[in-house]
Amino acid sequence: MLHTTKQRMSKYQADFLEQLTAIEVDAHWFRRVFHTFAASFLFYYLLPEEEWISCIKIVVPIIIVSCIVVIEYRRLRGSLDHQRFFGLRSYEKKQPASYLYFGIALLLLFLLFPQQIAIPCLLCASFTDPIIGETRYHLGKKKAYTIGFLISLFFFLLTWYQADWWILILVSVIGASGALLGEAKKLRFFDDDFMIQILPALLIWLLWQGVMAFGVNILPPKIILSI
Repeated sequence: MLHTTKQRMSKYQADFLEQLTAIEVDAHWFRRVFHTFAASFLFYYLLPEEEWISCIKIVVPIIIVSCIVVIEYRRLRGSLDHQRFFGLRSYEKKQPASYLYFGIALLLLFLLFPQQIAIPCLLCASFTDPIIGETRYHLGKKKAYTIGFLISLFFFLLTWYQADWWILILVSVIGASGALLGEAKKLRFFDDDFMIQILPALLIWLLWQGVMAFGVNILPPKIILSI
């Protein structure tokens, strides 16, 4: 009888651990898909430049991010059960989730930076971040960060291809380095989903404004035109 009970308990534990593993795998890929899906927000730049739509382009993103802030505040206060939020990492149960940082950074990109700066930064957050996360487990940090740098470099080259060659190279290297540093450097108060977008954006913005002080505008033409 005791032997049978132990066998049942062992089977139950094995099944339970298998279910937990399956959930964790699903959550893992859910987070990856969420990152890549964020690139679809580039449709923002396709919206017409009419006055009333321009107002919506400011107000709606602010409202959405504000709602996320309220939801996160309630979750952290215990008003909302964190188990309802699929995909949360264990350490996010006691601190703001990465999607909040992602949303705030994306809002800042849209409202404060020209699209020539915002687009490659968003693409880095959408693709470089999950690619580094995946390759790091299989190839190690050094190779993963090398791949991440090259992918980020490609996004900046793609966005700034109409600039002069020296500007193209300079901006791409600075932007890719900023994105890589934002992903690799873990900070206490800023998630990497925030830093991988904002750090390269700030670096390029400072370069742009610094050169503008000498009467030179290095910003290339937009690559996404409104409908």
